[in-house]
Amino acid sequence: MTYYFAFPLDAALQSSIDEILAGQAVGRFPDPSTSVAVAIGTTDGIVKATAEDVIQILKHNGEGAGVLDVLAKLLKGTMHVLIRQIMGKVDHKEQERLAGYLRNRRIVINGETRFGFVMPAALGETLEGILENIDHGRMEHVRAELTAAMLEFVDHAVKSFYEDFTQCLELGMIKRKMVDIGHGTVLKGSHSAVKKLFATMSDDDLKQVAQHYHTMFVSD
Repeated sequence: MTYYFAFPLDAALQSSIDEILAGQAVGRFPDPSTSVAVAIGTTDGIVKATAEDVIQILKHNGEGAGVLDVLAKLLKGTMHVLIRQIMGKVDHKEQERLAGYLRNRRIVINGETRFGFVMPAALGETLEGILENIDHGRMEHVRAELTAAMLEFVDHAVKSFYEDFTQCLELGMIKRKMVDIGHGTVLKGSHSAVKKLFATMSDDDLKQVAQHYHTMFVSD
């Protein structure tokens, strides 16, 4: 069994990625501004899937929605500035590595192209079991279990989306320091949000959030 975290991107953004990969295959490289736009677009897609869509589910739950709103603004604010600062100029070698990153993030589920990564089997199995327990109303201990599993998931997501992306770029000492600071900000903010989030939810809220997660934590 292979477990994935994967979600569909905006159609226009997915089309841009498809064009980049098709061009790279024949030695054609995009304008650097296109690479910046795609990096920002995929960042926004990640934030939408993991935080903003959940905010809509929890919009009547002020505390839970507030926790995620803070996280969403932190992630977008940090990443938008960082991307523009480290991707002003990218050469063809960096473009090739960025295309490889996009190709590795491409997941096809039931014929639908998504953006994501393969999860460790043990984590995928754990999350699947927790979400099924929530779906069936078996709520004892699930908040603590889901919190622990999601903290582990955050670590893998930061590795797959942040570290793998920034490692595609040739960075000098100053920009590498910026990347390191951004990494700490994203990881700390995400961990803090996860630790606060699930304890504030009612059982009904948790079931709705679990159903949303189920659309992104998939297996084949």
